[in-house]
Amino acid sequence: MEDLLTSLPDPLTPEQILSSSPSDLNPAILQRSLASIPDTEVIAICIQLIQAGNTEDIHLIRTIIEIGLARSGPEITRLRTEVGDGTEEDVKNVLGDDLPRAEVIKGWTLLHDVKGRLNTFDVISPPSSIEPAQALIIETPNSAHVGDTSTTGVHSEEKKMELDDPWAEPESIEGDTSLSSPSPLDDPWEAAASDKKSPAQFDAPRLEIETTPPQITAPPPIPLSTFLIQPLPVSALDLAASASLSALSIVCQRHRTEMYPHRLAILETIPGWVLPSDLEAEGLLLGVGDDGSEKWMSSVSKLDPPSKIGQLLTTLYLPPPPPYLSTHRELLSAADLNRWYTSHILSLDSLGLLDIQLAWVQYGASLGVPSLDELGEDLSLLSRLVYDANLTPDQHAKWNLTFWRAATQGDIINAYLANSTSPSVVGDIKRLVMPYLYVLETRAERAGKADPSLMERSLHDAILSLPLQLALPVFEASKATIPISERIVKNDLNVARLALACLYGSEEKESYVWSTMSSIFECLPVWELSGSDPGSDSELTATTLDSIATFVRPTSASAPPPTPKDLFLFFHPLPFASLSRALDILDVHLESGEILARWNVATQLRFLLQSSRNSSDQKELAEKMVRRQGSKGLGEDGWRRLWDDMDRLGGGEDSLVRGALGMLDLRERGRIYLGGVLSSGNFDVAKRMIRRLQSAGAIDDKMIEEVVLETSKEFYVSADSGNMHTGEMKLAYDCLSVGPTTSSMTKEKKYIEATSRLVSFSSLALSPLEIRHTKDPLSLIAKVLSASDDAYRHPDLMLDMADKLGCNGELERGLVWGMIGRASERKAHWEAGKEALEGMVEIVRQFERGRGRSRRTGVGHTGGSNSISSIPDRNTTWESSSLEAKLRTETWQLAHALASESDTADTSSKLLFINYALELCPPSSIPSILETFRKVESGRIKLDYAAKRRRVEGIPTSSTVTQAELAPTLTTGISTIPTAEERVLGSRTAAKAAKLALGLGGRIGGLRGTLGGSSSPILGGGSFGVGGVGARLSRSISRDTNRSLEEGGRGGEKNSTRRSLDDPNPDLNPNGHGVIPRELFEGLAGDEAERVRLGARRALVRGVGWLLGADESEIVGTDR
Repeated sequence: MEDLLTSLPDPLTPEQILSSSPSDLNPAILQRSLASIPDTEVIAICIQLIQAGNTEDIHLIRTIIEIGLARSGPEITRLRTEVGDGTEEDVKNVLGDDLPRAEVIKGWTLLHDVKGRLNTFDVISPPSSIEPAQALIIETPNSAHVGDTSTTGVHSEEKKMELDDPWAEPESIEGDTSLSSPSPLDDPWEAAASDKKSPAQFDAPRLEIETTPPQITAPPPIPLSTFLIQPLPVSALDLAASASLSALSIVCQRHRTEMYPHRLAILETIPGWVLPSDLEAEGLLLGVGDDGSEKWMSSVSKLDPPSKIGQLLTTLYLPPPPPYLSTHRELLSAADLNRWYTSHILSLDSLGLLDIQLAWVQYGASLGVPSLDELGEDLSLLSRLVYDANLTPDQHAKWNLTFWRAATQGDIINAYLANSTSPSVVGDIKRLVMPYLYVLETRAERAGKADPSLMERSLHDAILSLPLQLALPVFEASKATIPISERIVKNDLNVARLALACLYGSEEKESYVWSTMSSIFECLPVWELSGSDPGSDSELTATTLDSIATFVRPTSASAPPPTPKDLFLFFHPLPFASLSRALDILDVHLESGEILARWNVATQLRFLLQSSRNSSDQKELAEKMVRRQGSKGLGEDGWRRLWDDMDRLGGGEDSLVRGALGMLDLRERGRIYLGGVLSSGNFDVAKRMIRRLQSAGAIDDKMIEEVVLETSKEFYVSADSGNMHTGEMKLAYDCLSVGPTTSSMTKEKKYIEATSRLVSFSSLALSPLEIRHTKDPLSLIAKVLSASDDAYRHPDLMLDMADKLGCNGELERGLVWGMIGRASERKAHWEAGKEALEGMVEIVRQFERGRGRSRRTGVGHTGGSNSISSIPDRNTTWESSSLEAKLRTETWQLAHALASESDTADTSSKLLFINYALELCPPSSIPSILETFRKVESGRIKLDYAAKRRRVEGIPTSSTVTQAELAPTLTTGISTIPTAEERVLGSRTAAKAAKLALGLGGRIGGLRGTLGGSSSPILGGGSFGVGGVGARLSRSISRDTNRSLEEGGRGGEKNSTRRSLDDPNPDLNPNGHGVIPRELFEGLAGDEAERVRLGARRALVRGVGWLLGADESEIVGTDR
């Protein structure tokens, strides 16, 4: 024994105890080391060892707890005696300022709480089979002297040390032998294996332990150190999160007081995949007790209730639970439990485990939680949708209990039938939709709001929302030949109403849908209206058709069309007779729709109803029907069949119920049909079909002409090129040969020919559409002349193009001449410009002669026809006057421009052009023209002088031009060469003559204002025409200075137009410039008028004489 005592380790200091590793400590060392330390310090060391949380040795921890409780036991007994049944304040008063005693009491409270947890952990994770034997060796906490060193205590401690860890491997640590040297009692297995024999009293226990096999236990659900240190509610939440239901149940039972405020948080922390049956098996589910209040977990009855002093000390010294933990200390009512169960079940939506959600409802109901029936119905119906409705993955992800409760009734029914097919839709309605509707009806009855029509109304809405392909099997399952109990829709009238609403409300218009519509129609019941009056029947038909057509016709362009549900509401109140007539109308419309689909015209059945009283809609439909066949290359048989079908669509046995073209008469259909045939470009077939249509009375010659012209213009504007020999333009030209030739067709042909000629100029980049929409066709000619380098050399071509473009009036021809002249001027082509000017002057004089005749006869002048049917008619008086004024302006400006050419030596032509300019220009332009005249006259004089000098000096001329060609047209008749003084005199006299003419114009204008402002068309613009005076002055110069012109210069017709200014006979002066207008003198007396007339004549003659340089005595006519 002495050897055994001397082999025990030395006691440890408090610092060594706290710094040692848990593996270096054992109960014997602790008891030996703490035996001589004061109680206060021992309790503090025990608390620090436990709170360090670095040991999982349950035996060591139990030893620490027992040592601390034993050392603090006397103080607890004393405090219990002092306080009795007092309160927390009594405890505080008793302890007072005695801090060491308060620390001991606080330590006992903490160790007592840890002991309770340790006992709970023993239940959660029971010790191995050897542990009960160890418990017999350890002294009870009621021992008064834990540190007693008697022989019995030492022997017990040695035996406990022997059985502490029989499985531990021997350690050999160098250093302090008191701590590391193994005792023979530490490892009995090593002692048994060594050669050294142990004392005999230890042989029996070693042999018994060696023969006992070890037991392997499962690891605890929570580490011991963590369970002892952290707040107990937090440990319960950890157990709940790890689904350790058995351990959680033990904790909640043994520590119900601490767990109860956190029961809801604990249940909500349990994973959602845990079955509520498992929770119920552990007693963790909330329920309703017999008294209607909450029932949850019963405390363990065999546990000793806490003493009064223990409760007071727990409240004073144990820390409260963390504030972040949710608490609910009050008892839950039945309504509160219903809300919690509902919220918890909805929170499981994220897992998508409907069976677990349904199990929660079932167990909640079994535990007495009220009002979970509706939630269970929803889950049951939702499970049918999820598992039986063949949903797609996306639809699966969308549908959960929360979405179900927020969805409308229609959304749920549509989801049931979302993936139905024609073979399965009837079964889906019976298997999925009908049970759902039964549940809705039952709920309404439970709520006291019974609705007998709920199922029928909901079923009708479901059928109306189906596409026609799925609705057909439903109507087939509702035929009148099927027993009523087996039908889906049992009322025949409702079957008819549903069919009308589905068909007229459908948005489908593809060709295949018409066969489906016809099949639906064949499922409808057949009724006979026997004994009805024909007159009332016709009125009923008209009323029914008008009312339905009005209802389906949109009130505005933005208004949506009526839905099948809207139409069902419309058809629902219709009486039997009206419903029967509506089916007759439906039959006709279905036949029309099939015909239209045959010719590739997609239209909705509702449109046929809307257009039944609208001729414009039917006309558009007929044009669509005919025009779409143009690209198919139909032969004559195909076009004949099309005409036959159009005839069928336009007729019908009932005059009130006609086909889709019933509002169009025979001639309207014939016109549309002919236009379609022509637009196909198959003119041979068109000619044959024209004969057939004529024999049927559908068209006549006038209609043929109109349709041919319209079709030709359509080809024209759609042509990419204006070449009449290819493409659409060729079709436009050939189309005009289909019908009988008329003037309009001829004009259109010319227009196409002109277009083809225009686009042949590469410099003119215009499309046929741009040409067609050009308001002024003359601008096209102008573009050609401005863009082409040699177009002006072909005046006949330009005039012909203008004529074919519709500009065939004389005035427009004159303007074309003007364009040619301007182009010639730009290109410095004198002869072409001269020819163009002569053409313009001729046309102007023709209009002057025509106006003179109109003044005498009182008939106004009008231009010739200048447009074809496609060009706006411009032959009006105002437009003619405007064109004439434009032509006069163009003429004198071109004449002046040509006379001003410095590169041309044709002086006689220049003087003639000056004559034209003076004749047609406004008074304000006379000075500039006279300046040009002076330059031309100066050049002529120089030419004459040079020719005279060569003739006098006998210098032969090298020019091939004869004297007659060099001589000016306006010769003076004087054989002598003028001197410089004479030339100056000529210039002065010309200036004096111009001044006289301008002064005379002003005087006569003032005189006319005095006489009342009478106007004359010849005076131009309401004032005296100085331009006319200049023109007459120029003609007088020509007559008096060049009489050789009449003898052989120009021909008779042109000479006859230039008469003497003194000629009083207007017939001999057709230009109207030979006399002063009589309108000037109509307001004067006879003598006064004659005096004024003679004064004007003498002034003009004198001015001419001065211009020619004649003496006063040589001027004739001044006295007349």
